[in-house]
Amino acid sequence: MRKFNVRDRVFLDEAINAFLRESKKFEEEQELLGNRPIITYNYWKMMAKDVMSKLNDFSTKKANTQSEMYNYKVEENEN
Repeated sequence: MRKFNVRDRVFLDEAINAFLRESKKFEEEQELLGNRPIITYNYWKMMAKDVMSKLNDFSTKKANTQSEMYNYKVEENEN
């Protein structure tokens, strides 16, 4: 089975990060409008962690190292 290389992993990481940024933005906008989204940012964050762990299993060691060095850290940027 072919594993994700660095280029693949950069693309996938950026896609997940963009989705998380937009879901956080959407939740903040909904709070300002007095609404509560059906699926919260915390749920999406939990799902992103699960996806990232699966990506680690299917990526090369070099791709995982690059991802850890440059990737948006879900835990660090909660606020």
